[in-house]
Order: sequence, then structure tokens, then C-alpha cells
Amino acid sequence: MSENALHSWLARRLAGGGERVLVGAGADDCAHLDVRGLTQIAVSVDTLVEGTHFRATDAPFAVGGKAGLSSLSDLAASGCRPLWGVVALTLRRGLGDAYAQEIMAGIIAAAETYHLAVVGGDTTSAASATTVSVTVIGAPFGERPLCRRGAQAGDILVVTGELGGSLAGRHLCPVPRFAEIKQLLTLAPVHACLDISDGLALDLHRLLAASGVGAEIDENAIPLAAAARALAPQSGKTPVAHALGDGEDFELLFAVSASDWEKIARAWEHCGIATRLTPIGRVTAEKGARLITVGSVKELAAAGYEHRF
Repeated sequence: MSENALHSWLARRLAGGGERVLVGAGADDCAHLDVRGLTQIAVSVDTLVEGTHFRATDAPFAVGGKAGLSSLSDLAASGCRPLWGVVALTLRRGLGDAYAQEIMAGIIAAAETYHLAVVGGDTTSAASATTVSVTVIGAPFGERPLCRRGAQAGDILVVTGELGGSLAGRHLCPVPRFAEIKQLLTLAPVHACLDISDGLALDLHRLLAASGVGAEIDENAIPLAAAARALAPQSGKTPVAHALGDGEDFELLFAVSASDWEKIARAWEHCGIATRLTPIGRVTAEKGARLITVGSVKELAAAGYEHRF
């Protein structure tokens, strides 16, 4: 399939885009968007690389889905609703028409699920690995986007869902927590938030560093995915180690005041959202992170997945 043929196919698939899309995917070099009434926007981009974030044998639809969903997860962690997205796709030569269409179909399906209009992008081919970059633009549910900075001493640290075991396949199917963060923001102020993409331990340290604070984490409170328990006998690592370091859970880690957490906990079971919220520790004025078990306190290192350059 030629680049022009792929663009024509995409233009047909992406026709329209909503009333705010003045010029969308098609023949023009730029999308034209109506931003009237938006006082703040959030922009994020994620890149997936063959051999690092997915295998060459993974289904292209799933790879495209992961690319779209992981970028959307960043918007959710910023307390923002999705608006528009653009895609930069570099395909390893020889993959063929069906692969190109399926990877884009996966991105489009993820976008449609969360009402993101894909309004353009770029496609290329190369002799090297396939890469997929999805840039997303959103607007805050509240007055402004959430940041990693803002956690305060005494805050409760809370996670959504369960952690660990993404290596068993869950890494290909993130679930952006839009419903959860939107509901949380109606209940109480969220002081700081991020999504756990590189492991709880590493991403916790990022939130603490941005906020200039520390934390104490209750090891026994960390909600463990069944896959983390199943992987442990094979890997030789404990389920908690998988939760702390595997990454690609895409759950939210957020900080709220102790009094607001009590309010959230009381209201959550009545709000119609099944996702579990679990308090795992508290923010401290003393910097660094400490993991607490019965009769033991140890430093929690910033371990997780980091790219090396």
C-alpha cells in the first residue's frame, strides 16, 4: 500500500470529527480546531517502539490500541477529558497493507471509545523497527489540569485498581481512568496525580520529587493483581515486587487530604463505579519513600522501568 492510498483510507475512516474540528484528517497539512471557550488545554504524547513496548508478533490492532490508550491515560491522570489526537506512524517495510490498516484501526477504536477525534498525523516507512506515536489534547474536567506536584504532608496516597502482573498481557490493554478521575473531582480536591506507567515505586518517587515531600507506604495495603501472584512462582519475585516495579499498570496514584479521603471512601461505594480505590500510605514532610511492614521499615528505592540513552 502506498502512503497516498493509506492516507485516503484513513481520510474515509476519520471523516467528520465533531463540531470543533474545522479541518480534520485528509489532504491538508494541518488540522484546524475550534478552541473557543477553552481556557486551558493539556497536551501529551507517548511513543511505542517495536521490541521495547510490543513484540513483532503482537496483533497490530492490539498494538494500535495500546498506543492510543496509553496516551489517553496521561490525559486522565491530568484530570482532563479527551478532545483531539494526532498519530505519527513509522512502519517497518514489508509488513503489508493489512498490518498498516489494523494498527490504525486499533488506534481509531481506542479513540472512539473515549470520544477522541483523530484529526491528522504522519505516516512513514523505514528499514528499522515500527514506532507509533500518539499525541493527545484535552481540557480539564475542573478549573485546571492536575499535576504531579501539589502533594502535601499528611495527605493520603491512593491507587485505583490493582497493580502488578502487566507482563502477563495486561500491558497491551490499558484502561484510562476517565470516569474515576471525573468522579473524584466532584467529591474533593485532588492535590497531585499521575498514572503508574513505569512501576509504583518509580512513579511514586516522581510524584514525591515534584511535590518536594516524602512518603510512607504500607506494603500490606498495596492491591495486588491476580497476575502478579501468578507470575511470582515463575519469576522468583514476590507479588509486591511485581507491583512495585513491573510498570504499565496505567492505574492512577493520587494524593488527597486525610479528611477528604474519608469523604471519598464513604461516597465511592454509592457512585456507580466498580473500580476499587485503595489507600496505600501517607505523604510525609521527610523526603524519600519508606516501605513499612509489620516490625520493619526500609527505604523504597525508585526502581521501575527507565529507558537508557
